[in-house]
Amino acid sequence: LASLMAVLLLAGCGSNAQKGYRILDETLADEEYVIGFKKGNESLRNAVMKALVELKQDGTLAEISTKWFGEDKIIVPDTYTETEATDDSLQKVKDAGKLVMGMDEAFPPMGFRDDNWEIVGFDVDVARAVCEKLGVELSPSPIDWKANVNMLNEGKVDCLWNGFTKTADREAALTLSEPYMVNRQVVVVMEDSDIQTLADLKDKSVVLQSGSSAVEALDSKPDVKASLKGGAPIMVDNNVLALNDLSKGGSDAVILDEVVARYYVNHEDQLAKVTE
Repeated sequence: LASLMAVLLLAGCGSNAQKGYRILDETLADEEYVIGFKKGNESLRNAVMKALVELKQDGTLAEISTKWFGEDKIIVPDTYTETEATDDSLQKVKDAGKLVMGMDEAFPPMGFRDDNWEIVGFDVDVARAVCEKLGVELSPSPIDWKANVNMLNEGKVDCLWNGFTKTADREAALTLSEPYMVNRQVVVVMEDSDIQTLADLKDKSVVLQSGSSAVEALDSKPDVKASLKGGAPIMVDNNVLALNDLSKGGSDAVILDEVVARYYVNHEDQLAKVTE
């Protein structure tokens, strides 16, 4: 099978953007990023939150955020409420000597593969710092994002941590950390597109990542969704494929996380296509 992956060649955010993509001013939804744990894994959740608060207090989180975003975008609280924990999820991680981080490997700048095919990103750096606090190694594990909750519940990963958005469904199904960053769902078009607002998406082909919070964001705008060409968006495996399709004229717009969209706008000159 032929697969297409876009690889970002430089870590960090830059300011020199090539012409190409444009982000609409009008957004679909405001969101918060959290870390997802299997329902009931409170001891692991508490340990990770404790580490995050300590990393905020000592300036580590601000340093990592500035590396990737050029500013401190962290909203980790100064203190946190420890939940009641009688489970052994933390002990299992310590016994294993590693934290298996379920992630999407095509979600820059939160987590992605660089030109050396190494997994890097903001969330990866933060997770590694947390693991140092816990005394374990970080094991980034790329997964099929459509099956992320199943992978977690089956014990194949210890957490979901890669631009994982807090939603009502996820809050009910999982144990979540407190939010550590805000995000928005935005629409990306090509720079010369005549699309300026959500209303302009009428009869246009729109692509988004299957299993992502973009699905829920679009569902929250039923009139917009119904107006799309075919009455529904086109689903693809990841945002890399969606943006690649857009740049080739295969679609009119892409709905995705703002942090990813802005990273692409600022790093379009550093994208390399790898075909297997």
